[in-house]
Formats: sequence, C-alpha cells, structure tokens
Amino acid sequence: MAVGEKPPDERAAETLLARVREYMSPAEIEQVQHALRLAQERCRGVRGKRALPPLEHALGVALILAEMRIDAIGVAAGLIFEAVDAELLSLEHVAEELGQPVARVVSSMLRLNILERKKHVGAQLLPAGRSEVESSRESRKRRNRDALQHQQAETVRKMFLAMSDDPRVVLLKLAYRLHAMRMLRDPVFQYDPQERLTMARETREIYAPLAGRLGMSRVECELEDLAFEILQPVQYAWVRDQMEAEKKQWGAYVEKVCEILRREMAAIGLKHVEVSGRIKHLYSFYKKILRAAGLPTQPSLLGTESLEDLKRGLDLNQIHDVIAFRILVETTQDCYLALGHVHSLWKPKEGRIKDYIANPKPNGYQALHTTVFCVDEQLVEIQIRTFEMHQIAEYGVAMHWHYKDVGDHASPSAKELLTWLRQLAEWQRELRASQSGESEPPETSRSDPFSEQIFVFTPKGEVKDLPVGSTPIDFAYRIHSEIGNHCAGARIITEMGAGESERLVARMVPLDYELKNGEIVDITTSRTAHPSRDWLNFARTATARSHIRRYLKAHERDINIQIGRERLDRELKALGVRGLEVLTEDLQDRLLEEYNAQREQREPRLASFEDLLAAIGSDKIRQHWVAVRLGEYLQIRDRDGRERENGAHQEEEPLLPTSGTKEAPAVNLCVDGVTGLLTRLANCCCPLPGDPIVGFISRGRGVIVHRADCPNIARYREHSSERLITVSWAGVEQSHYLAPIVVTARDRPGLMRDIAGAIAELGINMAALSTHTNGSRELAVVNATLEIENLEQLQRVIARLERVKDVLQVGRDLKRTRRRQG
Repeated sequence: MAVGEKPPDERAAETLLARVREYMSPAEIEQVQHALRLAQERCRGVRGKRALPPLEHALGVALILAEMRIDAIGVAAGLIFEAVDAELLSLEHVAEELGQPVARVVSSMLRLNILERKKHVGAQLLPAGRSEVESSRESRKRRNRDALQHQQAETVRKMFLAMSDDPRVVLLKLAYRLHAMRMLRDPVFQYDPQERLTMARETREIYAPLAGRLGMSRVECELEDLAFEILQPVQYAWVRDQMEAEKKQWGAYVEKVCEILRREMAAIGLKHVEVSGRIKHLYSFYKKILRAAGLPTQPSLLGTESLEDLKRGLDLNQIHDVIAFRILVETTQDCYLALGHVHSLWKPKEGRIKDYIANPKPNGYQALHTTVFCVDEQLVEIQIRTFEMHQIAEYGVAMHWHYKDVGDHASPSAKELLTWLRQLAEWQRELRASQSGESEPPETSRSDPFSEQIFVFTPKGEVKDLPVGSTPIDFAYRIHSEIGNHCAGARIITEMGAGESERLVARMVPLDYELKNGEIVDITTSRTAHPSRDWLNFARTATARSHIRRYLKAHERDINIQIGRERLDRELKALGVRGLEVLTEDLQDRLLEEYNAQREQREPRLASFEDLLAAIGSDKIRQHWVAVRLGEYLQIRDRDGRERENGAHQEEEPLLPTSGTKEAPAVNLCVDGVTGLLTRLANCCCPLPGDPIVGFISRGRGVIVHRADCPNIARYREHSSERLITVSWAGVEQSHYLAPIVVTARDRPGLMRDIAGAIAELGINMAALSTHTNGSRELAVVNATLEIENLEQLQRVIARLERVKDVLQVGRDLKRTRRRQG
C-alpha cells in the first residue's frame, strides 16, 4: 500500500456510503452507518478464512446489496452478518443496536448456512463400499442422473425460498455467493480445486437460476459467467475469443445504430433518453451456439461437447439477438411511442415482437422486445423500457424497496412488491404440491406456504423435503422404495464439540420418531426387515403409505396368518383356554374339516390350518366361532383323557403340566456310561445341552431326561429315588430341542406379531406361544417354546428379540414349572 493511501476496508466503506446516499433517506443512511461502525468495531484486525478479513468480506457483500438498491435493513444485515457468523457479535446485541428486522434477516441467514453446511456433514460415517440403492446410480443411464441432479438443485432452491421468511434473506444469500465467486478468480485466495468446482457447479445449478427466477438478470449473468469460467475453461476461453472478435467487428456498427436511435428519439420529442448497444454475455452466447448446433444445453450435460462441435455450430446468421440495443425512456407511454417509431424505421421480423409491459413475466420483468432488420439488413434485438423497469430488470425484487416509497408514485411500485411476494408464495405452493408425488398435500396458511414443511439431509448431503411430522419411514421412501421396504432403523447424525475437537455423533431413533428441520438422517436397512401394518400409523406422506399398502398386499397371506394367530390366541384366553399352545395337529385337522363341511358353496376350500389363520386375519372368518369349536373339542378330549387315566399307572408321568404340545425328541445320551439306550427329553423342564441333567427310568418309554433342578425330580427323589439314574450329554447327536423362553414387554397392539416375526426371521419354529398381561395391562409376558439346535442359536434368538420395539427383557423360562406349581 502506497504512503498516504487508505486501507482497502476504508476505501470500501467510503464507496458503500457514497452508493447508499444515492437512494436512501437520511434516517436509513444513519442505520447503515451504525451497522458499519458496529462491524468495524467487532471485525477490525480479525483474520478471516483464506486471507480475506471478515470486514472486507462484509463490505464487499454490502456493496453488492447497495448496487441492488436494497433498503437499509438489507445492507445493515450484510454488514454485520460476518461478525455474527464468526460469533463476534450476538443476535441479541444486533436487535438492540440495529432493530429486530435486521436481527431477523441475520437469523434466517444463519439458519440457511447451517442447513447448507449440513449438506457436507456425515458422509464420513458411511462405510466404504456401502451397498445402498444410491451406489448403483453411477451405472445408470445419464438421463437418470441428470434428472436426479435437476431435482436436487430444485430442492435446494426450494429450501432457500422456504427458509427465507423475508425476501432480503435470499438477496443476501445471492450477494454472498456472488462475492465468493468473484474471490475464486483471485489467486491470492487459496481454494482447493475440488472446492472451486463444487462452488461453481452449485452456482450454475442453484444460485444463477434462483437469481433469474427473482428477475435479477445482472446477478444471474455474472454468476453464470463466473461458473462457466471455472467449470469449462477451454470452452470459456474459446467463446471469450469469439466475443472479442465480435466486439471488434461490430463496434463501429453498434455506435452507428445507437447514434441513429438517439437522433430519432429526439425527433419525436422524447427527452431524457438513454440508448446503448451490447453483445450478449459469454454464457448466454455459448448456449446460443449450442442451440444453433443442436447440442444439449442442460447444465448437467454442458462440457460434453468438443471445440470442433462448437466451431461447426458457430453460425451467427442463425443467432438473431447476438447484438442487442436498449432504449430507456421516462414513461410507459414513451415506450410504445418509441416502439412505433422503430418499426417505421426498420422492418420487424415476424413473430419476434413481445409486449412484457402489458403481460409482465412472473418475476416482474417488464419491457418491449422487437427484432428488426436494421442497418445493412442485420437482424438485431431492441429492448424498450422505462428507467424504473430497467432497474427492476437488473436487480428484480430488490428494486421494489427503492421505488415503493418515492413520492406520489408509491402505489404502483408497492403493488409490484406485493405482487412479487404473492408470486413467491405461489412458487412455494407449486413446489410443495409437486414434492415426492404427493397428491393430497396438507393444508397450509396462505401467508406461510411452508409452515408445514421441513428439509432433511441424507449423509451424502442431498436435501429431501417432507411435511412436518414426517418419520424415518417417510424419509426412507423419499430416497427409494427399496430402502423404505427394508428400513430397519434410523440414525440422527449431529455435531458435538467445537473447533478442532468437533466430532460427529449418531444416535438411533425409532421408526415413529418425528424428524426435525435440518437433521441429517442415516437409514439403516436389513434384508429381513419389511413393512407392517403398524407403519401405516406413523407414515405421513401419501408416497410412503402407498408403498406400504402395496407391499402388504403382495405379502398379505403372511401378515394375515400373524394377525389371525394373535386374534385366535386372545379369543381362546377370553374363553378360559390357555391359548394356541393347546392346539395339537389333531385339533387343527378337526377344525379344518368342520369349517370345510359347513362352508358355503361359493367359498374356497381351506387346505391347511394356516389358511384358516389367514382367513381370520383377513376378517373372512370370525375367531370367536373357531375358539368356541376348539373349546368343545378340548372338553371332549379332556373327558376321554380322564376316562383313560382312571386305569393308568400314574407314576410314570410328571405331576406338572408340560410346556409344549410337541413330544420331546429322542436323543442318544450316555446313561451310566452306556450309549444307544432309549432316552427322551422331558417336556416339563426342557433340558438343553450344557444343563445339569438327571434320568428317570419310566415304564415302557425308556429314560426320561430332566434338568437337575426340575421340581419333578425333587418329587421322584422322595418317592422313587431308586429309578433315578446318572446321564450325561456325551455322544449326543445333532437334534432339535425344546427351549421355553419368557419375554417381558410393554403391552401394545401388534406386539405378538412382531415377536413371532422376529423368531420366524431366524428360521426357528415355535412349538407353543402364549401371553398374559398384568392387572393394569401395562406389561405383557409372552411365553414361547422354541425348537432349537444348540445354545448358540438360542442366544441369537434372545438377542434378536431384545431389539423388538417395547421389549424389556428376554430369557430362558427356567422357573416356569415352579410358577405353575405355586
């Protein structure tokens, strides 16, 4: 810096104040000066990222906002945002010093930045080689990837609109991005090459279209050119050379036409007229070349063409508006007067006259456009607009704050601002109505169309928009239907700590957890997980509910069998029967035969007991009828059994009821050192390999093996100790064993189905299943007898059941016989 020269921040501050004095009132200027002093006080001397001090960054952004003619609130927010973002200044202090409106704008900007940063948080938690549906996208066709990229860019633009309760926030975000893109060109600032590409791609796909949608053509054009230079440097350099050549070739022509237009406008009595000529900006010129050559112009496909393709497509005769002239006049009436005179001078091209004054564009743009055969029969475009229309065309909605308070003409401009705000709300409604195929979006207030919408991130940084109240199920189906169908759980990823100690933490949440705005959600999937009817109770989006219903319909039989089993079990217990554990194969066959005999002619014949359970689950058969018939069969069976037992020898049978309906399997145990004897495992205590055991010599049935702590063994020791014999597990062959377990859980609908489903997932058969609740019906106790091969398999079952929702405790039912005895 030369001697006597002012520091860059002081020069920038003077330029900013000079710019705001051009259009602000004294009170507004004072507010900007106050914000400037506050920013200087907190940021001066503070080093920023990449050698740019935060004060210089803030002044650069504020100057862009002043060029947009945004009001004092917006400029003040731009000045102090860096200090707040760097935690050098609190929002409370901003509200005290500069007013609540400024604090609200800064607060909204902070929320946007936090959400945007979360787009890049969490990817490190994804394991390498993770086989999710997203990983297969690389092998898909290019058009599918393009559609996904376009959808993602539109979602982020939607997020900006949704999170910005004040349009100034969007303008502030655009100003920051424009200043950042300008810094990318300066070699002083050290940016990682990949970071430069990412910023440029986001600028092209998100920020530039957003600026265009807001009618900010100058910002849109500059952002497009800056991104073009970084993303496609070869094409950029070639197009720049072509444009320079065009400017040299047409320089004299442009000046000649401008002079004719100035003279002609004065001749018809128009005063204070400005006439200028220009050649299209680089990126616009580049896309016109692509269109002329028949090449794709979608942002995601740009850069696939070669220079030879561009050269073949370069035919300026096919590009009618490479050269454009602009006539600025004072009033709308002058616009139409100038248009008529231009058409009297040069013949207009048919179909190229557009009246955007009578029919403004959705973003508020107004002008008259015409393409004429100008001097030397060259086709040129001429745009005619007022000075006010020109400012609005350059900076869109930002200009409305400037014009709406000017003298007696406040009413029309104020209406334009309200029209723009209504248009913003309409865009938001359109975007929301189209989200994720929702056919019936929830109602929202007209003043806040996004009051019931949230934005949630995947670990890869993709943004998904969902209705408020959505759950991980909705989020999983929003990503892909297969992820939804196999959703097993969800993790919420959060940042803990600060500075160098900052780390990522993931916490598991249930599937009915209500997602919050801005959360990073990682869906865990399992091949064995699948939708259940319970999912319909907490799925919020129509897409998720549709997929769940479709899955249930395709797998209706399995689901109905589960439901039918649970209903019949409850009905039997209501009639005083122990439950489904009493159902022997003989009883199942008798129920099936009676139903088939009584069914109506048009009804299909049931082939198995599972068909009967499925019919109960689908409400085709009343479980009460089945339970009543089963009760009658049990009474007959018990009566016949008592008659047979009158003459039977009672010593051989245990006094306690067995825990399952199936007979324990025969096993080859070692009895007093001898193998090959007939041995059976007792049903009363269900011993497993590894348990201490004792044998009881029965009459006619060989040795019955009990656990050493079985109550029946204690009784035998008192009355028949001579028939007890030592046995061991040595030489036991692979077989199935009956293992009673007890599950304690919080009672809820669907609990039995979920427990049975978890057991079925491991391929284990249940010999018996029953349940009862305590007096308050808060806890349910489920007793099940499983057919297992070894203790390791039983441990896997117990571990799987412990993961079932609302299950509190799982274990072997070692004391079942003692409870029954008491």
